Amino acid sequence: MRRADLISEVSARLGRRRLVWAGLRGEDIESIADLPQLASAYSIIGAYDRRSTVEGVALEHQLGRRVDPEVWDIDDFRGDPSVVSFRRSLLQALSEPSALLPYRPSNFLSAIWFARRDRCMHLGLFGAQQFAFEHKPWVETAVEGLGVPTIPWVYIADEEQLRAGELVSEGPILLRRSRTSGGQGFFRANSVEEASKFWPETDEAFVSVAPYYSDVLPINVGAVVWNDGVSVHHPSVQLIGIEGCVTRPFGYCGNDFALARDFDLDLLSRIEDYTVRVGQWLRSKGYLGAFGVDYLLDKSGVLRFTEVNPRFQGSTVASARLSVECGHPCLVLEHLAAQLGVPLPRQRSLSERMRETAPLSQLILHWTGKEPIRIDIEDFLGGLIESGANVDVCARPDFEVDSGATLARVTVRTSVTNTGFSLTEPMEHEVRSSLESLTSHLARGGRND
Repeated sequence: MRRADLISEVSARLGRRRLVWAGLRGEDIESIADLPQLASAYSIIGAYDRRSTVEGVALEHQLGRRVDPEVWDIDDFRGDPSVVSFRRSLLQALSEPSALLPYRPSNFLSAIWFARRDRCMHLGLFGAQQFAFEHKPWVETAVEGLGVPTIPWVYIADEEQLRAGELVSEGPILLRRSRTSGGQGFFRANSVEEASKFWPETDEAFVSVAPYYSDVLPINVGAVVWNDGVSVHHPSVQLIGIEGCVTRPFGYCGNDFALARDFDLDLLSRIEDYTVRVGQWLRSKGYLGAFGVDYLLDKSGVLRFTEVNPRFQGSTVASARLSVECGHPCLVLEHLAAQLGVPLPRQRSLSERMRETAPLSQLILHWTGKEPIRIDIEDFLGGLIESGANVDVCARPDFEVDSGATLARVTVRTSVTNTGFSLTEPMEHEVRSSLESLTSHLARGGRND
C-alpha cells in the first residue's frame, strides 16, 4: 500500500477527532505531520515547531531544565508544579473529540485518558499492560521458546551471588536489572570483586547474569503488531556507549541505517523472521502497535535476540523518514492504522525495502559532564552543519541541561560507524572538534545565556 493511501484510510477512521502526540521528543512526529487531524505534539524535550498547524508543547520549558529520561520518569513527579501544569494543558488539548498517540504508554498518560474517555480515543496500550512487556526475563524466556537464538542469561537470587563468581571465572560477565532502557541498568564485571561491587539492588532480589559478548555488531529493527500480522521496518546498526557522546558504557547514542544496507540477504531474512516471531508472540499476549527488537550479531554469524522495546524507539524518526522518502507507510503511520483496526497491508520483504533505502545515520549527543550546563549547542556544531548534517532537538540557553540529557540529534547521509561502538574517522573528528570547542568554552567560564 502506498503511503498516501494509508494516510487517507487513517484520516477517514479518525474522522473529526484531533490527534494529539505525547512523546519524548516533539520532532519525532514529523513523518505524519501532513495527517490532517494532527493538532498537538506534547513532549518532554524538543518542542515541535516545524508546522504552524501543529501546536508544540515541551515540558522542559516549564521545568526550566532538560532531563535525562533514562533516569527521570514523569510518573515519579506527578506532583511537581510544572508537571501539574503540563498535565492540565494536555487535558485541555483532549477536551474535545480527540485521539491520544503515546510514544510510550505510562500511568501518567493512562490517567489523563481515563479522565477524557468519553471524548478521547487511546491509540496505545494501557500503561500497566505495557509495563509487563518491559520485564526482560519474562520476554526473553518466551522468545527462547520461539526458536530464536538468545543470550544465555542466568537468573541469580541475591542470596546466591556466589554463583556469579563461578561464571566470571570463565571471563567477563554482564549484570542486568530486569527493567532497563537506553543502556541504563547494565554493568560489566571482570572479577568476583567487581560482580559484588556492581551487583544491582532491586525489589525483585534477583539479577540477570550472562557472558559478556565482545566483537559483536548491535542491530536494531522497528516493527508493528497488527490484528492480523506483523510488519517489519528498516534495520540499523545501533550506536552504543561511544565515548564523548553518552555517559553510560552501554548507553544508546544513535543508529546507522546506511551500514545496514550492506547486510546480506540471509541476515535480512533472519532479522525479518525472528522479528515476526517476536511480534506474533506479543500479539498473543494482547500487544498491538509499534515495537522494536535489539539483536547482537557475533563473529560466527549467529544473530542473538537481546531485548524487546515495547514502544516507539529512538530509531523510529529516522526509519520513518526513510519510508516517507520512498512513498511508503512509515512505522508511526502503521502504528496508528493498526490501533484503528486497519487490516495489515501487503508487505514487501525486508530485502526489497532495503534496496530502496537511501543512506542515513543519526547520532545522539548527550551532555557527559557531571554538572548541569546552560548552553546553545548549535553554536558548537557549525562544522557538522556546514558539512550537510541536519541538527535538531537542540539544547538552547532557555534551560539547564542535566548530566546525561540530550544536547542534539545529528542526522547525516552517510555511514558513521563500522562496529556500533565507535565512529568512523570523519565523524569522530567532527564530533570531537565540536565537543572540544564546547569544553574549552565552559573551561573559560563561558555561558550562552
